[in-house]
Amino acid sequence: MRKMRKTGGFYLLLVLLLVMTWPGGTAAAVEGITLREAIELALANPNNLGAAQRAVDEAAAKKAQAAAGRWPTISFNTQYTKIGPYTVEMPGMSFPVGMGTVETSTVEKVEASGSYSTSLSLQLPLYMGGKLNSAVKLAGYGVESAGLSYALETENLIQQVIQAYIGFLKVDRMWALSLEQIKILKEHLRLVETNLRLGYAAKTDLLATQIQLTQAELAAVKAEHGRKMAAEHLGNLLGVDPAALVLSSEPRIKAGFTLPALELALQQAEAERPELQSLAVAIRMAEENLKLSKGYWKPSLALIGTYGTQNQSSPTLEDAVWTYTLNLDWRLWSGGAGRAEVEAAAANLHKLQHTWAQSKELIALEVRQNFLAVAEAGRVRELTALIRRQAEENYELIKAKYELGAATNLELLTAQTTLNSALNDQVTAEYDYYLAVAAFYKTLGQTAQFLQEVSEDA
Repeated sequence: MRKMRKTGGFYLLLVLLLVMTWPGGTAAAVEGITLREAIELALANPNNLGAAQRAVDEAAAKKAQAAAGRWPTISFNTQYTKIGPYTVEMPGMSFPVGMGTVETSTVEKVEASGSYSTSLSLQLPLYMGGKLNSAVKLAGYGVESAGLSYALETENLIQQVIQAYIGFLKVDRMWALSLEQIKILKEHLRLVETNLRLGYAAKTDLLATQIQLTQAELAAVKAEHGRKMAAEHLGNLLGVDPAALVLSSEPRIKAGFTLPALELALQQAEAERPELQSLAVAIRMAEENLKLSKGYWKPSLALIGTYGTQNQSSPTLEDAVWTYTLNLDWRLWSGGAGRAEVEAAAANLHKLQHTWAQSKELIALEVRQNFLAVAEAGRVRELTALIRRQAEENYELIKAKYELGAATNLELLTAQTTLNSALNDQVTAEYDYYLAVAAFYKTLGQTAQFLQEVSEDA
């Protein structure tokens, strides 16, 4: 039951996402795709999780195959053998002729003949030294491991979609800001050109404004390229044409959000991370393999029963007889191969235990680092918002002074650059904060909780 609870969160996430109603592919592309709809599209895209799902199906089939080994097998076999036709030379008599003898012989032709062999066989394993039970257990662990791998792939895919979605929104906002900056600078350039004709501005003012405008256009070209690249990446994940990609939501962290205590976060990560769960399953498999290898000396006993006939003129069982065979296979001596197998299984178990302990430490380090990253991102968000307000106020003051002739063109351009930089920094900080929180919950193995309780798909 505990194992089912550990993996249940991931499958609950899939159910919650797939049962939600949302517009179809074409309509969604036109009306706009929310973050939740983007995740649903990615989960439905067979190119993302198809291989992992087939791995789960394969493991389930192997478990059924292992369980079938406990039952008897029944088989029917019939054969027909044709002999001839062929010739046989029969020796004859010897007659003396002159100084020698003459032997005579006859050749006889034998017609073709056929024979049938028909049997119905049953094979029942009576005692296999625990091999069958171990095979079933190992196959069951294989199913559990495949399920955890599928859950991990799902978690990684959802995180990729979140990053791609937010990444597209970020570059889209950057592109929009660069276009707005170009618009402002073009208006200012017209004003400078007018002032230059009236003698109120110098040639250097015109050149400085033109340089600023060209730099803004260069930034817009780079932003547009980044936007196209982000659209390609997101469209590939969703299986949607990047040219028709329209996003309709602006995900944010819910108001009043606070991080869980670090100690609690470490406990949650140890309990929920699929990587640790997969290693725990691998350890149980290694323990079972060690138990199996220790029984290398145990014999195997099987009952084989056959009901059939041979050399009959037709494939029937009219004259069939029963035969019973008890087959005992007992390896008495193997030159130390059995002990070596046990040592190898024990070493593999210890290796996995060390790997689990090391992975636990690395995950704890990752949790602590992401905990600090969220705190840093939150503080950066606060400071960039303050800088933006200060930059806006500074720009308005310089602009008013410039219109009165109390500020130079260079001062106004500097204020515009500072404000544009502040706007870009705030956009980056907002999205980076969202991604930092999402990454933190992923380190806990709680992406489902993040989407339900922390993220706000505005």
